[in-house]
Amino acid sequence: MSPDRSVEATRVNAERMTNLRISLPPDQACAKTARMLMWCAGGLGFHYRCDSQSGNARSELNGTMEQVVRTEYFLVVEFLRGGSDTQVTVRQRDALLLTDYGALIDKYFQNKSDCQPR
Repeated sequence: MSPDRSVEATRVNAERMTNLRISLPPDQACAKTARMLMWCAGGLGFHYRCDSQSGNARSELNGTMEQVVRTEYFLVVEFLRGGSDTQVTVRQRDALLLTDYGALIDKYFQNKSDCQPR
């Protein structure tokens, strides 16, 4: 399996996809998710970055594993505003990862996570 070197490739090649609904706006949900993942699913070379678009209708979180010779995208989380809720779509590659990011994010927003950022 070749590594994904773009967000679009990760979307297309994702082995796991999870859909959630939450009550936070996309920009706040993305920031909270990135902080939680850095605390609960971090490690050397793992980075989580949010990109929010104007109007707060959409945000996207990208998870990358940076190595000396390349950067591999393994996670794309899209936050889309839909009425009073935000639709969250988690897509991840399983190649080197043990974490089920969809379940981790779902538990976090339900306040049932074993790991809470401080």
